[in-house]
Amino acid sequence: MAKLVREEWCVSQIAARVMQAEALLAQGKGEEALALAQRLLPKSPGDPGLNSLMASILLRLGRYEQAEFYARRAQAAEPASAGLMVNLAIALKANKKEGESLAVLRRAVEVSPADAPARLALANALLDIHDAPAAAEQLRLGLALKDDAQMSVSYSGALLTMGYVEESVEFTRRALAKFPHEAYLAGGLPMSMTYLYGADPDEVAEAHRAYGRLMARLRPGIRHRHTNPCDPDRTLRVGLVSPDFRQHSVSFFIEPFFEHHDRAAFELVGYSASRDPDRVTERLRSYASAWREIPNLTDIQTAQRVHEDRIDVLIDLAGHTLGNRLPTFALRPAPVQVTYCGYPDTTGLPEIDWRIVDSLTDPAWSKAQARASETLWRLDPCFLCYRPLREAPRPVRDPGWPGPVFGSFNASRKINRGVIAAWAKILHRVPGSSMILKSFDFAAKGAMERIREEFAKHGVGEGRLTFMSATKSLTDHLALYSRMDVALDAFPYNGTTTTCEALWMGVPVVALRGESHAGRVGVSLLTNAGVSELIAADEEQYVSLAAALAEDAPRLAAYRAELRSAIAGSAICDTQGFSRRFEGALRAMWKAWCARGG
Repeated sequence: MAKLVREEWCVSQIAARVMQAEALLAQGKGEEALALAQRLLPKSPGDPGLNSLMASILLRLGRYEQAEFYARRAQAAEPASAGLMVNLAIALKANKKEGESLAVLRRAVEVSPADAPARLALANALLDIHDAPAAAEQLRLGLALKDDAQMSVSYSGALLTMGYVEESVEFTRRALAKFPHEAYLAGGLPMSMTYLYGADPDEVAEAHRAYGRLMARLRPGIRHRHTNPCDPDRTLRVGLVSPDFRQHSVSFFIEPFFEHHDRAAFELVGYSASRDPDRVTERLRSYASAWREIPNLTDIQTAQRVHEDRIDVLIDLAGHTLGNRLPTFALRPAPVQVTYCGYPDTTGLPEIDWRIVDSLTDPAWSKAQARASETLWRLDPCFLCYRPLREAPRPVRDPGWPGPVFGSFNASRKINRGVIAAWAKILHRVPGSSMILKSFDFAAKGAMERIREEFAKHGVGEGRLTFMSATKSLTDHLALYSRMDVALDAFPYNGTTTTCEALWMGVPVVALRGESHAGRVGVSLLTNAGVSELIAADEEQYVSLAAALAEDAPRLAAYRAELRSAIAGSAICDTQGFSRRFEGALRAMWKAWCARGG
């Protein structure tokens, strides 16, 4: 009896210590949690819960190989546990074993079909490999099991990825009514609305402001006291926060500043939330004065790190896109906070002081300022600076693809019913024409069905449509522009990288002038490239302009020969000039803070 009591006491003590370690991990005290778990493990080395806890702690600390070891040991001890399989899958993915990770998650759902968290994990893994239709199916099944906030976030994202924008907006609104304090839903709603054909700009602005109000209610009682010296002319420490410091569109536009900034006047600190570093990551890191890896840090920990780094100006490069750290900015870790480039609208956060745009994307005469929570800084003549790929192929026309060929390499979520209706009219006006569509999402067969069906409603058969997914390299991607004659921009959410790529490859881009920033990026890029004749004032002109251009062979040949030099000589590719203007904007923002007395 005494032995039994001692064993029960020991189990009770271990359970209490496990809860203590879990609490430490939740507080961001990973090393303390690890030390406690390591003391417990010898008392019960085969315990699946302890081994799983070790794996979770080591994942948070970025020690992925060790995490996988303990996750495997936990799962082996209890092989039918869906939860332990999910933990193992997470560790495998962290170790770049995506295929094995996905297989483990499929097995977890097979073993425990009623386990909603397992379905959520599988759905998120499917989204990572651009199989949104399969992810949506898992999430529908999961939501039938459990009405869950996180599952709702992922389902909203899956709908948006497939291009079901209206459905994504409506679903997110309903989910927010059930889960009014879920920040990712509150941020997902305005992001979905930026893609919505016919959206009311004032309603979109209100959705962004609602996110800011929610963050104010959810924000923990942390106030960072800024003691940065109010010297307007001293060297400034500038922090840049992004999940996209890798081969990604955002990096194409921020690398010029990293490379060409004045190192005597600015010290750059990169805060990378990316879990997939690559050669671009290393290049950006080489330009920075300091580099912080933050994917395993909480928003509170990240804010504390920024504050300890004594950052003067902190720049958000993601807005409401996937992996953003807007909750960090809500904690105001730096005296001056800015948003730029990665998102085409306001953040809704009053803690972000400035948003960098230009006078073409956000004209002074428009309602842009009234709809923004930040003060707009117009970085004229163009708020963007494009860094073309040095190894880009020459701009030539592939004779193997008979024309006329229209094309769009924009994300499938931008291809809404209004865009497809306009593109169908263009194809009907140009006999014998066809269209190439390329997106990561087309790796999944089901992702193309919506677009095919919508074209079919307008009498365009799939024989006139070519779908392409990801290529092996950026060089291969750029080479595909040789197969098209005219690139068609999307609306109301224009392309950015795709427009620059097309111009660099000698392909004219026809764009529709919109009302919001998202719908006016094409106006800025085409005007600065010296081809404003490609901007349409309305949908009818958009159709007419594109159709006429496709049948004008001499004009197409001239564009193919001249566009690269035109964009290369414009403000869009002026890396030195852009860097000086960008520095001037940051310096002026800093001086404004100093003038207010800090």
